[in-house]
Amino acid sequence: MDLSKLTTSDKLIAGSGIVLFIASFLPWFTADVEGFDVGDANGWDVGFGWAGLPALLGLAAAAIILVTKLGTADMPDLPISWGQAFLGAGALSALLVVLKLLMGEDGNDFVKVDRAWGLFLAAIAALAFAGGGYLKFQEEKSGTPSA
Repeated sequence: MDLSKLTTSDKLIAGSGIVLFIASFLPWFTADVEGFDVGDANGWDVGFGWAGLPALLGLAAAAIILVTKLGTADMPDLPISWGQAFLGAGALSALLVVLKLLMGEDGNDFVKVDRAWGLFLAAIAALAFAGGGYLKFQEEKSGTPSA
């Protein structure tokens, strides 16, 4: 496996996509009742749109990068460039995860719900995914891939 075939954008997209997928299984929210921890919720517990979709987009992008750059597979032509597709997928993932980070989850008078470390890791990974998509788009636009 020759990682020198991967550009900076490829490494960023693949790495952040894998981390985003893993972070979807980590605690995103914790709940406590009068100071006693009663449990936590991972990304899949808070809804498919908030975590599942971004996680699957990240995993799919990582798979596409790794299979095409390190393997022998060729991807079909899209109506848009692959850079635009990665940028769109990364931007959508970042939007959804960061919105969930900002909105949080509702508690009530009895149950207090706080954000957990998995949500912060997912937000960083989603932003890195969007950044990698932007770099890939810029590489394709300029015609000079960066290593």
